[in-house]
Amino acid sequence: MLNNSPESMARAVVEACADCDVCRYLMDDTPCLVFPEIYRLYDKEAEKRGRITPEELRNLVGLCNFCALCPCPNVRSDLMKAKDALIDRDGIKPAVRFLEDVERVATVCGAYPWLSNTLLGNAFTGRLMKRAAGIHAERNFPAFPRENFSVWAQKRGLHIRREGKGRKIAYFAGCTGRYLFPGVPIAVSEVLERNGIEVYYPEQKCCGMPSLLEGDRGFTLKLAAFNVERLTEVVEAGYDIVCSCPTCGYMLKSVLSEGASHAAIFSESIRRPNSRPDTSGATSGPGRASTAPPGKPIFEGLFKDEGYFSNIDARKRILMATHTYDLGEYLSALHLSGELDAGLGSVEAHMAYYPPCHLREQKIGEPWVDLLRLAPGISLEKIDGSFHCCGIAGIMGFKRDFHEISVKIGSRLIKRIEAIHPERLVTDCLSCRLQFNQLTAYKVFHPVEILWEAYTSSGNG
Repeated sequence: MLNNSPESMARAVVEACADCDVCRYLMDDTPCLVFPEIYRLYDKEAEKRGRITPEELRNLVGLCNFCALCPCPNVRSDLMKAKDALIDRDGIKPAVRFLEDVERVATVCGAYPWLSNTLLGNAFTGRLMKRAAGIHAERNFPAFPRENFSVWAQKRGLHIRREGKGRKIAYFAGCTGRYLFPGVPIAVSEVLERNGIEVYYPEQKCCGMPSLLEGDRGFTLKLAAFNVERLTEVVEAGYDIVCSCPTCGYMLKSVLSEGASHAAIFSESIRRPNSRPDTSGATSGPGRASTAPPGKPIFEGLFKDEGYFSNIDARKRILMATHTYDLGEYLSALHLSGELDAGLGSVEAHMAYYPPCHLREQKIGEPWVDLLRLAPGISLEKIDGSFHCCGIAGIMGFKRDFHEISVKIGSRLIKRIEAIHPERLVTDCLSCRLQFNQLTAYKVFHPVEILWEAYTSSGNG
């Protein structure tokens, strides 16, 4: 194998992890499939039971679902690089290319939802459609709503940017919310407007995480470039960005900005301060001053960004990242400053809350736990997200060759949920919601839907 081949890159991960050996035992208590396979391969070769084959190394690369349970970000990053190299060399399967374009799939199927739902719901036609799309026969496909969020938002005029003072946000809704669960972004809009915040729904594409996980670098960069351009434009106009999807938030805050600081020196005004809201009357969001993009740094070119997104303007990526909030983070900051509308009615229910993987990666804690407990009547039990993953990994769980692995990864979490036996299951990740709908009989909600229910039940909604 050539030194720069995907197999060699994967082998380098095996050797590095075996040299460290910490995760041999540390990752035993997680649903991760990567590290057990790494050590199985290494031990097989060390014990002279056979060489690690190129096929085994290619399979190893396909096991990582970027759940971020592992303590070493470079491991998953290096596996992603190996997958990129594999796709560059061998190409991407047509079925995968179809699935990774979530927006196109949802737009086509959502154009005639009654027809799509009928065909997918029929045993014969549904099986044929899944086979053609590379979807596992046992994977349930969600029903398409009669009206998606983009249509609702246009009817409400949220696509029109308005001038004015006060807090204003640009809402990044995410594909799953826009096209499959429009009730979630509708609740987001209602809750923010209830709190006197102007909501603007800018033009946006998929965040790019699905294609990133599939190793489709070209398509990922195309999506990222579009979003960075549009979102920095609204930030410059005085808006902050709010995401209700933790994966989208993680992508905009962390993944897209990785390495950007190596390319330029930024002024002190562009940074992420503490999350306590600024109540001085500034039009910017919680805890951040509204800033213009920094001037051209005098040392530009001395420091180079050699990361995945290095061909996209580093200053714009930083500007976008430092003005992006998770919805729970944003509302929690308002609550801490005394600005959150406290007129919540009772919601009588025993609930289990699962904080998803990409919320943990944002390092903002679990803001929804305290927010949900503001509503009278809620009995909330939190699941420890540090050792659990639902396993769906976006579109990966739909794929014919990953479905069973997806179920295996999520089985431990499902057992924990069943032990709680809640009346309602709550998570802010809609991909997790798809998995929970697949593997459990519990009714699943985004926490903002619960919060909006509490507002409406107060009699003042």
